[in-house]
Amino acid sequence: MRVGAMLLRRGAQSGLRPFDPYRDFRSVVELIAVAFGDKLTPAGQASLAEMRRIARWGPLLGWLYWPRWNSVAAAPGFVWVEEGRVVGNASLRRAAERGGFFIGNVAVHPDWQERGIAGQLMKASLGEIDARGGRWAGLEVRADNQIARRLYERLGFQEIGRTVQMLRPAGLPWVRNLPPPPPLLPRRGHRRDGARLIELVRSIVSQAHRPLLELRRRDYQPGLERTLDLWFEGRREFWWVLEENKVICGAARALRERGHRPDRLEILVALGHSGYLESVLVQQGMVSLHGGSKKMIETVLMAPTKPLIDALKGYGFQKRCVLVQMRRSPSHSGAS
Repeated sequence: MRVGAMLLRRGAQSGLRPFDPYRDFRSVVELIAVAFGDKLTPAGQASLAEMRRIARWGPLLGWLYWPRWNSVAAAPGFVWVEEGRVVGNASLRRAAERGGFFIGNVAVHPDWQERGIAGQLMKASLGEIDARGGRWAGLEVRADNQIARRLYERLGFQEIGRTVQMLRPAGLPWVRNLPPPPPLLPRRGHRRDGARLIELVRSIVSQAHRPLLELRRRDYQPGLERTLDLWFEGRREFWWVLEENKVICGAARALRERGHRPDRLEILVALGHSGYLESVLVQQGMVSLHGGSKKMIETVLMAPTKPLIDALKGYGFQKRCVLVQMRRSPSHSGAS
């Protein structure tokens, strides 16, 4: 029997119950805004604004989303209710890797924290994942959130890896003091580079860490098809690669996002080449983003080496936070 069937009846006014998008979506959106506040990234703020626009659809929301969210392929999560008010939430979604689930948006209103609500939401989520035959559960938490990390560790989660998020504020002037010419010059990436770019990523990110970062092959396969797909979404992507002896040892991916979402920059450097390729790759990516003076630019470092961090700082990027990726297998008994 699934956890949802064992929870409070649908009309209950207090306690744990399954998330109902028709009833709870607007409340959960505002709860996320209150619980996370300025901890949301610029991309997270943009997503929150989109969720608020969707919430205004009211009854149309339930008609569009309820059948899909109620299907076997989806598991929306749970809310905690006190006196008819949603004060806690945990969301569920399937991972890109088969058999995996992600738990996200574990939020409790500040007025109701330290009462065990987050733990109950997590246990319900893990029970639902086990009931659906999930092979593993993953989540992401800020490294400085010690309270949440201790909770997740008690429930059987283990740290798999870390990423560093850095931001370059909008409006900064273009860097004028450029570094001397590097020993290797970048060229534009093309479709034939796809397989080698994927190998480069695999050499940087451990096999255990990849599913938690949800790395997708299509994101590392430049070409006309991907260019057209992004163009229809109002986005543009530019790849630059550095080769040595026909082996790609470094790459830069610059993504111009639409609207108010920050542009994105991704830098990949083979471990044996760290220390002298980072600056030229950052520079080339920034050129593709028109110098980065108009919009905020976000980058997430999957392999946060000091040379890469220093190179980004030289172009105006600031470290925002360290994120810890954690994983739990269903064999743990922490949720029982």
